[in-house]
Amino acid sequence: MFEKKPIFSRRAFLGRTAALVAMPYLVPASVFGRDGAVPPSERIILGGIGIGTRGSYVLNWMLPERDVQFVADCDPQKQRRENVKKIVDTRYGNSDCKLYADIREFLATRTDIDAVLSTTGDRWHATAAVMAMRAGKDIYSEKPSAMTIAEGQAVVATAKRYRRVYQSGIQRLSEGNFTFANELLRLGYLGKVHTVRAHIAPWDAAEMRHDWLPAQPLPPKEEVDWDAWLGPCPWRPYNAAYCRGDWRNHYDFHTSCIGEWGAHTFAQCQVALGLWETSPVEYKYVNNDSGDGMVATFANGVKLVLERDMKFDPVKEEFVNDTEANRFRSRAMREPWII
Repeated sequence: MFEKKPIFSRRAFLGRTAALVAMPYLVPASVFGRDGAVPPSERIILGGIGIGTRGSYVLNWMLPERDVQFVADCDPQKQRRENVKKIVDTRYGNSDCKLYADIREFLATRTDIDAVLSTTGDRWHATAAVMAMRAGKDIYSEKPSAMTIAEGQAVVATAKRYRRVYQSGIQRLSEGNFTFANELLRLGYLGKVHTVRAHIAPWDAAEMRHDWLPAQPLPPKEEVDWDAWLGPCPWRPYNAAYCRGDWRNHYDFHTSCIGEWGAHTFAQCQVALGLWETSPVEYKYVNNDSGDGMVATFANGVKLVLERDMKFDPVKEEFVNDTEANRFRSRAMREPWII
């Protein structure tokens, strides 16, 4: 038999390999972060859950960040999904933004996503946050963080267990004018504080509806996945008004003017008082449909008063006349977080 000779000798092979290794590779400077570019390894790959009007506003603040790349959106409503895709693709000048109707598919398949922007209605905030963190995502969730105390505890426990970054949309804790005011209180420049006043939203009620809107024909699942839209809430018949924002003021969907706007103002008061990790120990019920005048007392005796128009005196524990109300308003112009 004849021995088959190799095409290249060992010496020739090593010589050619050395030449290839020595040949420079053409790698874009952006990969190394030159000229102000963010290298791929430092980019935050972002996805969205339930992005509507408010969510689009937040998203438009995130998209210009050079270290953010938005890649996918999830929503049970087709029109909202497509609105987000239009915003993102227009920003990036391509058609790469992917869309999902099922949050389970979205979180399970998009292992490339680092963080999620969640701006669903109140009913989905805690559930979406827990699911996202369990899937290894950090999350920014619009307020309120949860519908109930138990949901809030689940969010905190999940963030700790899975070592995820969780942030809620409580901007008053980071905006300069509010942090400055809170710091004045903490440093003692405002003296001894016995009462703080938390503004509650005048556009919603504290007493919420328990009825159902009239049933309407259910649209195709591709247009609106009604079961997914309801999420953790009790079932009820479909009505298009819910999807247009009329879920507000319904008990199963909304935390009311107290829960929603209070996410801002209660947090601001508690941080200023150094009571961030506690809650009031006594709540005085008020017989109205707005929550105006409700007093919550902390263990140290400081009172937190819920107010729409600064007309409640926590010392007298009664509503005051217009002259006294104007005095409250005048001082509130100078010290809007404290009376």
